[in-house]
Amino acid sequence: MKKIAILFFLITSIVFGQKIQRSKLIIPPKQIVQIDYPLYKGFNTKVWNKSKFDIGVSARVRHTDSLLKGFSLEKDKSLTLNVNKGSYLQFENKYISSLEIEYIIKGIGKKNSSKEYLTYQRSFYLENNTAQTISLRIPGIMNPVLKPFSRSGVDLPNGQKIYLNLNGTNLLILTVTQSISHGTRIDLANLINKAINQNN
Repeated sequence: MKKIAILFFLITSIVFGQKIQRSKLIIPPKQIVQIDYPLYKGFNTKVWNKSKFDIGVSARVRHTDSLLKGFSLEKDKSLTLNVNKGSYLQFENKYISSLEIEYIIKGIGKKNSSKEYLTYQRSFYLENNTAQTISLRIPGIMNPVLKPFSRSGVDLPNGQKIYLNLNGTNLLILTVTQSISHGTRIDLANLINKAINQNN
């Protein structure tokens, strides 16, 4: 039984001659990665398989996880997929080696016209530089668990909130804003200490 991936590395680069950013995603062995954009009424994605093996690509209903449409993307191939409102994008690695893909996302409908929230996505890293496991909650996106001395790449919309799962209680540690530069590495320990001190 495969587990939902809790760690993945995301690198963004500008496609030559285009304004759309292409993101790179490394999917660990026997893992599933889910990508969701709740601020959109749906989105289009194009995916390139940069691995030696095929990878499962599917669109699923957010509340039930039921399959809407799925494909096996062969190596060196690409596909375009429309993910409807109320659904999320899923990548599945069934092999014992990591797989690499590249993809682009384009929103096709916005729930909120506020420029503060929908102007751009922020692509950055969350780093756990401690010897303890850190459990996070990113509503509507994923609930990553960062192992000691690990790093997780995220691609989140402005306004997205990130919480620390502290003994079953959600502690707000970060709200994504335009002030976060692409590729920034954010130390979770510093965020957690500031949030705890503010609540004391």
